[in-house]
Amino acid sequence: MGNRVRWLVTALALALLAGGVYAQIEVVRYLNQETDPSIVAIQRAWINDFVEQNPGIDVILEGAPAAVINQRITTYIQAGAPLDVVHADGGSAAMLAAQGLLEPLDDVIEALGGRDAFLPGRLLIFEDKVYSINQAATSPVLHYRTDLFEAAGLEPPTNWEELMHAARTLTTGDIAGIALPGGENRSTTIYSGLFLWQNCANYFDRDLNVDLDNERTREALQFYADLLEYSPPDAAAWAFTEPMESFYAGRAAMVFYWNGLDLTYRTNPGLLDVVSVVQTPEGRMKVTEQGGRYISLFANSPNVEASKQWIQYIFTPENAQRLSEVQGQLYPPATYEAMELLRTSEAPNLQIYGDLLFDVVFPSSEFAYNQIFDGGGINPDTCEMERTGTLNPLVSVVWNSNLYARAVQQVAYGGMSVDDAVAELQRNLEQQVEVARQELGQ
Repeated sequence: MGNRVRWLVTALALALLAGGVYAQIEVVRYLNQETDPSIVAIQRAWINDFVEQNPGIDVILEGAPAAVINQRITTYIQAGAPLDVVHADGGSAAMLAAQGLLEPLDDVIEALGGRDAFLPGRLLIFEDKVYSINQAATSPVLHYRTDLFEAAGLEPPTNWEELMHAARTLTTGDIAGIALPGGENRSTTIYSGLFLWQNCANYFDRDLNVDLDNERTREALQFYADLLEYSPPDAAAWAFTEPMESFYAGRAAMVFYWNGLDLTYRTNPGLLDVVSVVQTPEGRMKVTEQGGRYISLFANSPNVEASKQWIQYIFTPENAQRLSEVQGQLYPPATYEAMELLRTSEAPNLQIYGDLLFDVVFPSSEFAYNQIFDGGGINPDTCEMERTGTLNPLVSVVWNSNLYARAVQQVAYGGMSVDDAVAELQRNLEQQVEVARQELGQ
């Protein structure tokens, strides 16, 4: 009987000890919108290495696709549940920063070399504090089939007229001239918005008032609707993935995309022999979008310091290189040091199309417009992009409402005049922006 008592006491002591150790573990939840298996694999490898190097900290990867991550964040906020590190779009990050829901990351930035160590447009700064880091600051470029262009005697397009001509010329019974999204979704908003800016128009003016009911907007929207005639009929329901899938399957001659080289390499590498990229054809002005998935830390995180360690870890040059080597077009490095490190990479994909990344894709950031950091930064009078430094959290309303995409659909597929569609767009967006202003206390 004595042996049994001693066994129970020992077991209880071990259980208490284990419980004490477990209680000391800080758990960082990483809410991430990336669903691509190759990127998720890198993230899991990061976690394994990070946990091994940082005893007492664990990281849980929680996935939420781009289409639902904002709703997931909203649910957490409304329930009063704590959040740690999140990987969301820039508009949402700006809105959360303006609402005081994010923790400043200035000490993380300093540990990584300071603000000057980061490439332009990579830090979301509000009231002189860094609240988010842009992890995927890539810009859409035009991917095109060199063989089809050569057979038709065409050069890659540099402006709207040449783009429309190429799309019309290359459309056959088997191949679409261009693959574009036309559904009522964020993808259509983003791509059609490129033409809005290129026509010297914008969603908001310098005072962040909705500024769409004008001739420049109508011209840009009509042009995109006309371009959709040379995309497959089911483009009316397309979002992010379908245009690129159509291209790398050999069913389209052109496509705008962020990481089409990365995806083609993985799905149909032989096609890369007849694929190249050029920067986005220009309209009245040369401008493209600076995309991004932003890493932020919520102020109500129960493990702020551990979360900061995790953020610092994933942005170190070596770890940034690991991500860029998998999809360099989508995830270019955030710091100058990481960019230089990538130049020496021997990754097989970079050996094939690394020159295009460094010569065409990465330089497109020079004329990329970050509508979040530079609200009202398209000057309609001079047709120039201006660095206003005005944080515009209202961009999230444009992306999440899909109102601009709805106007595209109404014109391209619904038979509505562009005048009526734009007037309705102006009214509806004004209403939703007003609601957002009230939430922000503006």
